[in-house]
Amino acid sequence: MFKQPTASKLKGVESVCLTLIRWRLKEIMARYNIKGVSLASRLDVGPNAISALRNAKTMPRLDGVALNSLCNALNELAQDLDKPITPTDLLDYSQDPVNAPEANNLFSLRGRHSKKTRKSATLGQSIDSDAANAS
Repeated sequence: MFKQPTASKLKGVESVCLTLIRWRLKEIMARYNIKGVSLASRLDVGPNAISALRNAKTMPRLDGVALNSLCNALNELAQDLDKPITPTDLLDYSQDPVNAPEANNLFSLRGRHSKKTRKSATLGQSIDSDAANAS
């Protein structure tokens, strides 16, 4: 598979995590002989921006307009293009293992949600007790 181990930088997570969505711009550019300087010029950005985008291991944050512009520029610059380059060509997805141990620790919304719920409940109890004491 195309899973690349990346060391976790999140506090309390000691295990190695697997990248499940891999950014493939570097491979696409190499396959179709697209130069970074040409792509930068077509997109009206600096060569360093394209270098950072090309060397990203995981999918960078791009909105729909930026992703569309990138695909259009890649299609215009590609040599020996057999089919149009689409956003799906830029991504490689590997399904998350079911109940992976690190899944609960990485981006757990449950942890944040339960803390908020407990905090709200505690605040609500103190407000209720203040109201009861005022009566």
